[in-house]
Amino acid sequence: MSRFLAVVLAASCLQSPEAATDLKAELAKHEGVWRSVSFRREGKETDPAVVRSITREADGDRVVWRRDGKSFSASTIVLDPDADPKTIDIRADGGPGRDKVVRGIYKLEGDRLTLCTADPDEPRPDHFRADPGDRWTLMVFRRQGKDEVPPNPERP
Repeated sequence: MSRFLAVVLAASCLQSPEAATDLKAELAKHEGVWRSVSFRREGKETDPAVVRSITREADGDRVVWRRDGKSFSASTIVLDPDADPKTIDIRADGGPGRDKVVRGIYKLEGDRLTLCTADPDEPRPDHFRADPGDRWTLMVFRRQGKDEVPPNPERP
């Protein structure tokens, strides 16, 4: 029995640095400023002016959400790029959602990030949708270029 445990521990130690490297690489793919392209909740599209005003800025496992350039939320994310679909857990740094976990799935396709999240502490979505009654939110973002000027939310 002790030999079995030693083998399991040794194997897990051998895998950990590789897994950590993969996780760091996956987090790096999320880094930067992402401009909201669409936002759908339970079958309803969010007003396009509001959508255009929202950004998601990721640095490592930290994410700051802004509207019209002003921070309205910050969170820590945990990714599992080996899951199918890939998963994301979001924990708010403060406010009423501080002790809750928002579970979601994500896909990265070049400079396009799609997130589908459940309500806090609800089961994780298994598809990328936000139909009436499912209590899911579907968000699509486009990576903002370093020299790109943010759009004016007042313009259509």
